[in-house]
Amino acid sequence: MIKDPLWSTVLGWLLTCLGFVGNIFIISLIISKKPLIKQKTNWFLLSLSLADLGVTLSLFPSNFFCLPNKFCRYVLLASSQWAFITTSVINLCMFTLDRYIAITKPFKYLHFTSTNRVTVSLICIAWIVPFTFNFLPFTFIYSEQKVIALKYYTYFMVVTFEFVPTIFLILVTTHMVFIVVKLTRATTVVMAQLQYNQPATEGGSVAQLRQENGRRLTSLLFIVSIVVFFLICYSVTIATTCCTTFKLCQYYPLAFLLQKILLCANSAFNPFAYGFLKHDIKREVKRLLGTASHDG
Repeated sequence: MIKDPLWSTVLGWLLTCLGFVGNIFIISLIISKKPLIKQKTNWFLLSLSLADLGVTLSLFPSNFFCLPNKFCRYVLLASSQWAFITTSVINLCMFTLDRYIAITKPFKYLHFTSTNRVTVSLICIAWIVPFTFNFLPFTFIYSEQKVIALKYYTYFMVVTFEFVPTIFLILVTTHMVFIVVKLTRATTVVMAQLQYNQPATEGGSVAQLRQENGRRLTSLLFIVSIVVFFLICYSVTIATTCCTTFKLCQYYPLAFLLQKILLCANSAFNPFAYGFLKHDIKREVKRLLGTASHDG
């Protein structure tokens, strides 16, 4: 077995530790704080954090403990790793869809989230579908037609869990940006008209509109940062797939190593994005740190 370079091992374990601590913290924070768990958007983040925690634990730690062991079943290990990776991808798509509807169709979103059924159903789909398809090869791996079956199965998995989610995230996020920019400009025009009509003082309506603009832009920044960082990290996975599955380019072993590191980096980045860019989680983190400093 070829050992990974020292720099990649150190970096991989550093990202693993950051991802483990960060995702555990976000999971614990959302579960323990009633204002957070009441928000259905945070249910998607909770689910995404659980998936990212699975990705974090299934990459470097699993390889470290399993691969040197002669009893390690590599096929089962690889299926588990890709199950968590694809679950993380689909959870991100579900979260982005939730935010897209909330920003572009707020009235429909109120109806959409009026019950827990829709949110729970989407989260269940984000877990059940990836795990089902990633362990599907065990139903035909010992059959006579396993080579052909595995070939078409690989094509299906690549299209379904790599190409489609990537295109979906790019299109939805881009459209979200255009909608928010349009709404922000329209709101700015309304504020200017109100200030012109009331030059002596800023009415409550102006302050409310300015606050609404700020919330909308902050929410957009939060979503865009998560999606863009994911696309950067996932781009190597897609490039590697094009080289190995579709034979479109030459495959380099370094790409596989970089793929693992970037997937781990994506799972480590998300908790920090939640803490710094999502206002309700940021508020609870500040309260927690403030309490800790007072206790100290």
